[in-house]
Amino acid sequence: MNRNRYEDDNVEKFLENPDFLQDIFVEETWKNIDKIDSFIEEKTKDEDFSVSMEEVNGLMRTMHSVKGSASMMGYPSISETAHSAEDLFAYLREEENPAQNDLKTILQLLRMVSGFLKRELRRMETDDEVTDFGWAVVRRIKNFLAHVDSENEPEGPSYQISYTRKGKQIIPYTNFAALIPQMERLAIVMGRELSKEFTVKVSGAETEVPRDIFEKISMSVLQMMKNSMDHGLEKTAVREQMGKTAVGEISLEIQKAGQRVFVVFRDDGQGLDKHGILHTAREKGLLKKAEEDYEDTEIFAFLLRPGFTTKSRATMFSGRGVGLDVVNATISSLGGTIRIESCEYMGTTFFIEFPVVA
Repeated sequence: MNRNRYEDDNVEKFLENPDFLQDIFVEETWKNIDKIDSFIEEKTKDEDFSVSMEEVNGLMRTMHSVKGSASMMGYPSISETAHSAEDLFAYLREEENPAQNDLKTILQLLRMVSGFLKRELRRMETDDEVTDFGWAVVRRIKNFLAHVDSENEPEGPSYQISYTRKGKQIIPYTNFAALIPQMERLAIVMGRELSKEFTVKVSGAETEVPRDIFEKISMSVLQMMKNSMDHGLEKTAVREQMGKTAVGEISLEIQKAGQRVFVVFRDDGQGLDKHGILHTAREKGLLKKAEEDYEDTEIFAFLLRPGFTTKSRATMFSGRGVGLDVVNATISSLGGTIRIESCEYMGTTFFIEFPVVA
């Protein structure tokens, strides 16, 4: 009974203030950062120090909490960074007698993780634009776990391999079948809230990629879905007036050719507002040439910039300045590219390409 009352109170608060859940996330993450900082401060008091298994397990739970909360809230850069920090403690679990230099390096990496988390939380509190996606921190951690010097990085994309003190392990492959029910659930939930109807079509779900790549691409697809359903696809009455089918359509096509994967995400909505994008770009001082000299793809590329949004008011689904910029950062972290095409009244298409080296 008490739990239901608590949940009802949270739902009521959320309806009154859509940022309610973000406020909780920020508050809890600051508490977890304090735990990390206290650990760092304690260990730096002595020239030589050790780390107990109790400390390792406690901090691993702390980072797991940050990772899970960030993933639920749709903050992939925070989730990815916290996940990498988790790997540091997994390493300490395995290593019986870590070298003192390794322990000091781990402290330095944890300082970087703490600094990144603090910057992100302050950005959320002040509504500043995203300027740091944390990928540099993640890469430094991966390089440490690979036991390589920063000037001698591992061959091939680092996202394909996990490292332990016992050597290199290839991450298992998986296909995109599990993404389909996630997309369908999102369509149902958002359709109910927005009073819209959507259908979801997926082809190429049998395509296999390393599991961590699957997670990143899935996050990107779900973020693009949120954008499309919130302010891309029209409501039923509007679509019928335009001579469209009453139900909006979102499609996802995945193909693998050689060592590259191609993802095409499209909707048949109202398309992107080129003039609105240019207006926002001009206000932000992003234009480097006359507006008439910009090609359509250049205009749409502004949407991939950190914090760029044309919406004047945030909703529970979009308009907070974090969305396609995170998708772009995720694809870039895979060594890939993203290109946007759109036609007024006809819809928008995202073309994504990235490598998968065997």
